[in-house]
Amino acid sequence: MPSDQIFIATVKDTLLKKAFEYAEKAAKGFGKEICLIALDENAELAEQVAHFQTETSVKINFLEGNKAAVFSETLEEAEASMVIFEVSDKKPFNNISYLLKISRELRIPYIFVKENFAEIKFDKVVVPVTFLVEDREKGRFASGLGRFMQSEILLLTANDYGSKAQSNTNAIKTLLDKFSLKYEVSKTKSDSYKAEKEALRYGADLVIVTASREYGLDDIIFGAKELHIIKKAEIPVMLLNPRGDLYVLCD
Repeated sequence: MPSDQIFIATVKDTLLKKAFEYAEKAAKGFGKEICLIALDENAELAEQVAHFQTETSVKINFLEGNKAAVFSETLEEAEASMVIFEVSDKKPFNNISYLLKISRELRIPYIFVKENFAEIKFDKVVVPVTFLVEDREKGRFASGLGRFMQSEILLLTANDYGSKAQSNTNAIKTLLDKFSLKYEVSKTKSDSYKAEKEALRYGADLVIVTASREYGLDDIIFGAKELHIIKKAEIPVMLLNPRGDLYVLCD
């Protein structure tokens, strides 16, 4: 089976049309294939593949068996490039906290869409940049969207007293300039703690967000910030896990 595919998390008897729309457009732009990964028992993925294969020229594959218990390991072994979840009223996609939990160890982007979203587009991508050093990783994926999806990038620097958010923005700008990509730079009204939520209001087609480093007591009781962002979002949310092997995670 080809590596570096775009994965859609699915369950039996479910046609995740909005997730497929995102995957299909991304697959065509990046030159990838699509693969389905099951989160339940006895998923009839061949039927889903047959249904969608009639609508697209993108090749679609699938993995056999329930992969929820070894989700990250399976995707890493398959050298997946990203995985997409479609939030809906059907289990387990009605439980965003569960989807976040099984994705905590992923080293690839994981994207959340909703079944009631408007047309999936990649024209404008908003990238909120906070004081956290791992936010620089957003630049790598923003540049990929700019290069392969012709996305216009909006960098939103958090309105902090310190200079770390601006320093991170400058690092991302250097990467974008390397590929002569089109981007704008602006500043949020909020500080780093609320900048990512504010980014949802900028009329973009996709927002890139960094997941929480660790879950504190408030996150456990009230839900992590990425949970609230996904619930509120009316555009796809691309989540990136902090990478301790890339950056020293210190403030």
